This record gives sequence, C-alpha cells and structure tokens, in this order.
Amino acid sequence: MSQVAITKAFQDWKAQQAIDNTPVTLDEFVFAYIPGLDITKPVDVTEALPAADKIVHRQEVSKTGVINDNAVIYSVTIGADVGDFDFNWIGLVNSESSVLAMVIHVPTQRKIKNAAGQQGNVLVRSMMMEYTGAKAATAITTPAETWQIDFTARLAGIDDRKRLENVDLYGDAAFFGDGWLVARQDEQYFVTQGAGYVAGLRADLPENVDIEVSAPAKVWLDVCWTGTLTSVWSVQCKITVADELGNYQQNGQPHYVYAVASIDEDGSITDLRPKGLNDDLGLGELASMGVDDVLPVGIPQPWPTDTPPEKWALMWGQAFDKSVYPLLGAAYPSGIIPDMRSQTIKGKPASGREVLSFELDGNKAHIHLASAASTDLGTKSTSAFDYGTKTTNAAGKHSHTFTGPNSMTVKDGDKNSAVSTRGTMTTNEAGEHSHTVVIGTHAHTVEIGKHAHDITIEESGNVENTVKNIAYNYIVRLA
Repeated sequence: MSQVAITKAFQDWKAQQAIDNTPVTLDEFVFAYIPGLDITKPVDVTEALPAADKIVHRQEVSKTGVINDNAVIYSVTIGADVGDFDFNWIGLVNSESSVLAMVIHVPTQRKIKNAAGQQGNVLVRSMMMEYTGAKAATAITTPAETWQIDFTARLAGIDDRKRLENVDLYGDAAFFGDGWLVARQDEQYFVTQGAGYVAGLRADLPENVDIEVSAPAKVWLDVCWTGTLTSVWSVQCKITVADELGNYQQNGQPHYVYAVASIDEDGSITDLRPKGLNDDLGLGELASMGVDDVLPVGIPQPWPTDTPPEKWALMWGQAFDKSVYPLLGAAYPSGIIPDMRSQTIKGKPASGREVLSFELDGNKAHIHLASAASTDLGTKSTSAFDYGTKTTNAAGKHSHTFTGPNSMTVKDGDKNSAVSTRGTMTTNEAGEHSHTVVIGTHAHTVEIGKHAHDITIEESGNVENTVKNIAYNYIVRLA
C-alpha cells in the first residue's frame, strides 16, 4: 500500500508564490531508493529530498493537466532506454528552488533498460495534487483527459481473455504430476509442491505445506489474480479446508476455487485433481501430464552417451537406496538395477518364466543332415600291359646223397666173380641254372561296389548370437 503526502515546505512556498504573483511550477520528478523504508507508515510532511547517493533518477515532468479547479496532475514517462535501478520513493519538485512538493512511498519497483538479451520496460508515473485554487495557482489549462488514458479496463480485459484461453486449454482445472496432491504422513496432512491451473490461472506451490483437517472435509485450492496499478500482478493461492466452497469476490477481486481432495471420516484421501485437459483438444492432454504419467519410473530407455542426464542412471547392475528412490524400488524390489550391457529385452514368455529373470543366449534345438551321393561304380578293369619274357636268377647248384646196394665184378685170372654190398653214394653235382618265365599281356579285375563317405562340417559364426546393431546405453529414471 502506497503512502502519499503534500509537504509543509510546498505549502509555505506556494503561499510565497501567491504573494509574488508567480505561478506554482512543479517541473521535475525525483526517484530514489531508501533502504529499510517502511511503506506502511504515513509520510512525514516535513520530509526533504533524499541524499544524493540515494537518488537513482531525475527527469522533467512529461505532461501536466487540469482535472478541476482544485486538482491538477503531473505525469512522467520513463522510456526503455533508461535503467537499470530500483526505487521506492518518488518526489515532485520545483527544480529552480529544489522545493519538494509531494512525496510517495511505494513498494520497491524495478526499472529495466533495453540491453542485449533483455527487454526493458516503460514506466508511467503520475501525481495528482489537490488544493484550493490549484488550477489558477499553477496556470495549467490543458484538460487531463486529452492525454491521460486509463488503461485499467483494457488491461483487465487482456488478463481475462488470457485466463479464458487457458480455460479452453486446461478446463476448469488441471494439475501437473503430483502438484497440489493432498497426502498424509503419519497423522499430518500436507499439500504437495507443484503446479496446476484453476479457472485458467496458474497456481504454483514452491514447497510442501502442512494443513489441519477435521474429517470429513474437502481441501480447496483458492486462486486470485491480483495486484495494484503500479505493481506486478500475480496469482495468489491459498488452501481452504471446508465441506463446500464456491467462487466469490473479495476486495473487488474474483476468487476461483477447486476441490483438490476429499477426506473421509476414517482419514482416507480421495484425489480429486483432474490431470487431463479438454478432451476436444487431443494432444493438449499431454501438456498437463506429469513425467510419471508419460514415462513411469523403471522403464529402460536407450541413451547415446556414457553420461546419463540429471536424475537418470546407467543400467549397469548397480545397487541403489530404495528409501531415496522409492518409485524405482517398487519397479526393482531387489534394490539392484539390472545390468543391460550387451542385453536385449524379451517379452515375458507364456511358459511361466519370472519377470526380470536372466536367460543365456542359445540356438533353438535342431539337427543337421549331410550325405554324399551314393554311386555304383560296377566292376572295373585295370589297364593291360605286356611284361614280355623274364629270366629268373641263376641258382640251384647241388648234389644228392643216398644209401643203396653196390654191385661189382671181381676178376680172378680169367675167372669173374660178382660181389654185392650196401653203402652211401653221392650223385654227380648239378651246376647252377636259371628258368625263363613268360608273363604275357594280362589285366586284373577290381570290384568297387556301392559305398558312402563320412562328412565333417566345419565350425563357423561369432562368439555369441547377435543381429546387426548399434550400441546404446540403457538408462532408467531415478525417483
């Protein structure tokens, strides 16, 4: 809330100007930043200009205008070529005398200058001074409506148009992931940090918030688009626990509510947060889905480097802490991430094999048949060749000894007498001799017959079964 005051110094100076019959001219705005300035306290009418080191910008009055005989307005436009600075103090002065006429204490605001990669802002600040005879004292004659344009209605219309466009996209409400999820730990209920939309207004909860619940009841998210004419507008959010609650107006601002959870008498929680968008928009549904909806924890994903992205891990068979990553622990109860190096994924067979069980590589059982063609070669003859007449070696020199009767005639004078005896006798020796053998032209017949040969098939192939492939790492999300 801003604080405004016309200073005593101005009142004294204005009186002197009237005596001197000189117009009351206020021609300069002064902007300053006062550390520790309490904008909830009224402005001291004796306040003076801040010290020079606190003044961040000075600029001539851009426009003046008369509202009525007793009210005039001064305005300044600070272009996007000015900045950067913060300010929480604005003063209207007469530059010639340095008389401070009017002071405003405001919430700290930022003036940004156009720069590379930075869009500057344009600020318009106006001060209306109301006192008796203001029009005559200042000699201002230009009606303010000729240059003072009230953009309030137009800006409000732009804001509401954007809100309604979000309603077309997100419906009455939509939430991302666990944003604004009501949960309980022991006996304490809390609302989970995250984001969502209610009535087209984006509601962000930076951290978990504990709530008190008297069951049965519903937990409502209450959102409001609010701000001041000179401040940044934003969505204000609060949690209300009530049986029923409807949209309402407060301080001229509409509040939109949505029940995010219902809590039964026994303390059980029913999540009422819609997570889809307007079904008519098709792909728009994806915009409100959390990562757990699109990619549940535990699904292996191919990744092209050895460095996983943040909150992901390589699947190399390592252990993990299930208390730190409970969702991953639900997917892998052993607390060990499967080692997917050199592995492929196979759908679970109907044979009853366990999920996540390992199987070695192998070929399907089969046999090989092999044979050589069987051919009856019949009876074949060798080639005919005439070896002619050949002579054996010379040998066989020998004699024979035998026992038998010996007969001889003994002559005694002219008388012959025959004598017969027995003894051993030897034949005359036969000499060495050889034989001549005629071989002649001849051939041999060979029977081959039907037969077969054994065949050995040589080993071939890789060390393991594989297909054409590109090596990726498998990664899994940590949560």
